[in-house]
Amino acid sequence: MSQNSNNFLIKNYLESVGDKPRTAVEKVYEDLLRRIINLELPPGKALTRGDLCKEYQVSQTPVREALLRLEQIGLIKVKPQSGTEITSIDIEQIEQNHFLREALEFEVVRRLALKPNKELIKHLRSIVDMQEQVSTGDSMDLMLFAKLDEFFHRSMFEAAGQIKLHELVRSRSGHMDRIRRLHLPHEGKIRAILESHRKIIDGIEANDITEAVNSMREHLSGTLTRVQSLKDEFPDYFLH
Repeated sequence: MSQNSNNFLIKNYLESVGDKPRTAVEKVYEDLLRRIINLELPPGKALTRGDLCKEYQVSQTPVREALLRLEQIGLIKVKPQSGTEITSIDIEQIEQNHFLREALEFEVVRRLALKPNKELIKHLRSIVDMQEQVSTGDSMDLMLFAKLDEFFHRSMFEAAGQIKLHELVRSRSGHMDRIRRLHLPHEGKIRAILESHRKIIDGIEANDITEAVNSMREHLSGTLTRVQSLKDEFPDYFLH
């Protein structure tokens, strides 16, 4: 089977287990969110409701509500007299979200390591295997890799019975997600993610709370340590 075929099957799998947008508002919101995080719509990019209505073939109402949701999570700024634009990456918001995420994810892996679940371990390892597959060869798919990364963390929250807290973390992750998108192509980043995911799983499986939490700490701090260098490399993307 070709690498492209493999990636296609993995995409279908993620769609089958994910939450699919149900309304016009959700469809517009999810797609705009994806494009902002992927930097297809970069910081400073202007958006107009009329153009978005034509692009998504919807009325003003879904577009207006989708933009309101994006404004609430800090990814766009609506200017009454001059239109709407994508916000710059805000390091202060990244640091606050990181603080929240660490507290929650440390507790999640601690609980999972207290009582290891064989099915969860198998599931998490399968996700890492899929990440390995989409990150090798000429058909590397960074966006699919990032989706699998989110699915890895979501699966742990779900196993801990805390899916709503995962949704809370995700709702505040827009600025960090854009940093990760800038960081992923750097040499060694993908390999480091794969290794840290495996160390987290090993800690949980071994009933070793310290190892599981320390591995998660190392994993979550990886991109944060590169914020300044990424800001130097992409100055136009960041809030000054």
